[in-house]
Amino acid sequence: MPTDAPPPLLNVTVPTPFSTAVPLDDLTEDTHGASNHLKGALRCTGQLQPIVLESLPSGEYRIRDGNRRVAAARSLGWTHVQADVYAGLTEAQWALVVAGVHNRSANPVEEARLYGTLTQTLTEAGIAANTGVPVQVIRARLSLLSLPGDVLDLIGTRTLSLSVAERAAKLRGVHAERAVREIREAEQAGKPFTAAQLKVVTVARASSLGARLMAAAPPPPTLLPPETILAEEVRALCERRGVSVQALTQVLTGSVPPVTPVQAAHVHRTVVH
Repeated sequence: MPTDAPPPLLNVTVPTPFSTAVPLDDLTEDTHGASNHLKGALRCTGQLQPIVLESLPSGEYRIRDGNRRVAAARSLGWTHVQADVYAGLTEAQWALVVAGVHNRSANPVEEARLYGTLTQTLTEAGIAANTGVPVQVIRARLSLLSLPGDVLDLIGTRTLSLSVAERAAKLRGVHAERAVREIREAEQAGKPFTAAQLKVVTVARASSLGARLMAAAPPPPTLLPPETILAEEVRALCERRGVSVQALTQVLTGSVPPVTPVQAAHVHRTVVH
């Protein structure tokens, strides 16, 4: 067993966060704005989950989870938001913290990136043990990381559904490149990249694979010419009759005198008796 394999579980625990109300003036969100749906939810139900902040040595905060909620709260005129504040965590610990947040409200792209970070420290089984997410789900999310970052960001939009993205992530080589190119073209045209379009790429992949298998297959056996088969039959008959092939050839080619009627009659009587 290799000695450099990652341990099945983290060998350190994630510390308990400090929960507090943080002034919005102390935060800088990284987002293009809050959706009307999110603003409506905050207005009606309030902030149900705290945002996650990293306390930096400079005394400033970095938003690890909750950028859109901060933007929504700011647009509603709020002055504070509830936050869980951590300090001094490793990237693996941060990935585990944020993965736990997204386990409550799944975002497949964020999950994929978080699990990718965790694979530097944990096995897939270890990620499952720490997050409670089934291993098959973790593998499906990790497979998405074969797609380029800009395509990953399209998952869940009108352009690309999660199911189509997971199937596209299984393609390799020129077929993966074609799928990525067509997804980008669909996004630029403002149209969805559908399962039917991906099927065209998949069928092309299957056809290409079939052609490669045929090319690698051994050539079909060469059929023997009929004269070769007859020669083998004659050799076997000569062996059974005790006649040499050379003597038979001489008779067939006229190299020996023909049999007279008297000799033929003698041979006939010998065979009969």
